Amino acid sequence: MDVVIATDTVNVTWQGRRMHIPRGTAWDASDPLVKEFPGLFSADDRFVNRTVERAGPVQDEPPVERATRAPGERSQARRPRAGK
Repeated sequence: MDVVIATDTVNVTWQGRRMHIPRGTAWDASDPLVKEFPGLFSADDRFVNRTVERAGPVQDEPPVERATRAPGERSQARRPRAGK
């Protein structure tokens, strides 16, 4: 089975339906959609989407706050004193 890669993210109308083709996704070269739109695909593997999952939070990102406290947890928010 030959594989081709979508070279760009596009939406096409095919057989009366709207099809979303994300860049870097692999498709079977014999797929009828690929045969109808050959200019959207390439056998060149430099178009492959090579995303890497992060193992943990990045140092630059602030921690996510919760809007409510958990049972037994004290709120860290402080209210300003009256008159100030």
